[in-house]
Amino acid sequence: MDLITQIQGIGYSFVYGIIFTFVYHFIYSHLIKIKIKFIYFIMQGCFGIIFAAIYFIGLLKINEGILRAYFLVSVLAGYVVYQNLMHEKMYIVIVKINQKLTRLFKPVRFVFLKFDGIIGSIKKRVKR
Repeated sequence: MDLITQIQGIGYSFVYGIIFTFVYHFIYSHLIKIKIKFIYFIMQGCFGIIFAAIYFIGLLKINEGILRAYFLVSVLAGYVVYQNLMHEKMYIVIVKINQKLTRLFKPVRFVFLKFDGIIGSIKKRVKR
């Protein structure tokens, strides 16, 4: 593997570490609301598999999928940079994204609440 490809792989790994940590932080802010622990662990496992697949597909495009130890160190360095330098600033972004998503899905939630109310009233009539 030539030097240019190694530098591209290290850069990709570092940026992936930062982006992966941000996306996982965003997803975790929604996963924490799930009360059923079994579903929580299944979803975390699925997200882990998806993130790993995205990382290896990117490495496949850069250097035929060769994984070196310094690539993993670079991912870890991206994680550390995000946690130490960007975490508080990006939390504000996550809150704003959550507010926009809540506003976007408010009509859908309204429809499901109305549907739930209709089903509840039908159940009451059937029980009588």
